[in-house]
Amino acid sequence: MTDISAIYQGKLSSLDKIRVSPLSRAYTFSDSIYEVIPYFSGKPLCFKEHLDRMNESANQMNMIVDFKSVSNDIEQLESALADLDGYIYYQISRGIDMIRSHLYQDDLEIERFGYAMPSKSASTPISAMLCNDNRWGKCNIKSTSLLGNVLSMNKAKSLGCQEVVMHRNGLMTEAGASNVFYFNSEGIVRTSALSENILPGITRQILINALVGTAFSVQEGNCNIEDFNTSPYIWLTSSTKGLLPITNLIGSNYKLQENYTGYLEVSEIFKSAMQSLLEV
Repeated sequence: MTDISAIYQGKLSSLDKIRVSPLSRAYTFSDSIYEVIPYFSGKPLCFKEHLDRMNESANQMNMIVDFKSVSNDIEQLESALADLDGYIYYQISRGIDMIRSHLYQDDLEIERFGYAMPSKSASTPISAMLCNDNRWGKCNIKSTSLLGNVLSMNKAKSLGCQEVVMHRNGLMTEAGASNVFYFNSEGIVRTSALSENILPGITRQILINALVGTAFSVQEGNCNIEDFNTSPYIWLTSSTKGLLPITNLIGSNYKLQENYTGYLEVSEIFKSAMQSLLEV
């Protein structure tokens, strides 16, 4: 951990030297938000979009944040990813209480923390488990309150899976740490429409935009989990996964058609879109 570049309250350090108060509201109440910004050969993907989403989350939580300081923090971390693939994790909490209280003080100093992690995007297809969505009702806020995700994903892990696909009353929401797309039996690309139950993923939007005007334009809306039984291809999208196929989905009759032409074409369109964005 000593070689992982990190920053706390604007001071650059290494991750093992960062010290956070046990009365941080991020710790006591999950009163905090975060972003994961992917980097490819040292270049950020959709930097503005990630900060805009964090700004929107802050607004919904009534947190007044100096995003110039946030940008400066992230820029200091970027040097650790020079010419490398990886990501920057960045977290903002409402601050540190003098004493734990549900009612926060209006004059708390916003708490800022982040680190840079070299890594490669996941590429090997994974297994997933279908499950009820037991998360809180404002999943469009990128909050650190992820206990519902943690419990479901670790239950899936015990069954040999690396992800979950969640639903409410038979309608798909999203995965534990990703958005979900699939081809239905008619060859149409489907994904759930955005709502308070679904995080507006940056990679999700990149894919949707890239497919506009092609034979694979995405149909957003209510997605019945029964569709999975006849789907030839289900995949995930996220900043750290890119596009990642699901091989099997416990709780359904889904079977991946590995060389499904539609997905191969969608994947190529997505790669071109990503390259274009990184060249901007």
